[in-house]
Amino acid sequence: KPIKLMGTGEKLDGLEDFHPQRIAGRILGMGDVVSLVEKAAQTIDAEKAKRIAERMKKGAFDLEDLADQLRQLQKLGGMSGMMGLLPGMGKIKKQLEGADLDNSVLKRQMAIIGSMTVFEKRNPKVMNASRKKRVAAGSGTKVEEINRLLKMHIQMADMMKKMGGNRGLMSRMF
Repeated sequence: KPIKLMGTGEKLDGLEDFHPQRIAGRILGMGDVVSLVEKAAQTIDAEKAKRIAERMKKGAFDLEDLADQLRQLQKLGGMSGMMGLLPGMGKIKKQLEGADLDNSVLKRQMAIIGSMTVFEKRNPKVMNASRKKRVAAGSGTKVEEINRLLKMHIQMADMMKKMGGNRGLMSRMF
C-alpha cells in the first residue's frame, strides 16, 4: 500500500502529506524548504502579519508584537523544527536538541512577557529595576533573563526600523 500521511508530532497538526524526496532531503540534512513554506502558510495569520508589517514600517515594534512572533515560532515547531527544514542546519539542530534550549527559552520568554502589564509591553523603556524584580517574581525567572529579553527586543526593533525605512526592504514589499 502507498504511504499517504506521515506523523511529525504527537498531535493531529503533526500529520503531513508523505513526499519521499522531501523526507530523503531531511534525512540527508539537505532540508525541506517546500514543507517549511507550506507549514508557514498554514499557521501564519495573513491579517495579523500585515498589521505587524505596517507597524514595522512605522518603527513601532513592541513586546506584544514580539510575543506574537514567538507564538508563531512555536506553531511552526520552534527553532529546532524550523532548522530541521532548512538546508545545512542538521549540526546546529543537534546541538540545540542536546541543550534543550528551544522550548524552554521560548516558554520563559512568553512567561516574562505575560507577567508584564499592558503599559510595560507597549513601552518597554519604562522597565526599571523594581518593575523587573516584580516581573521576575511573577514569571519565575531572574532579572538577567528579563534584561536579555529586553536587549533582544531592542535589537529586533532597531532592525525593524532599518528595514522599514524609505530605502528598506519593507517599503519595497508593500
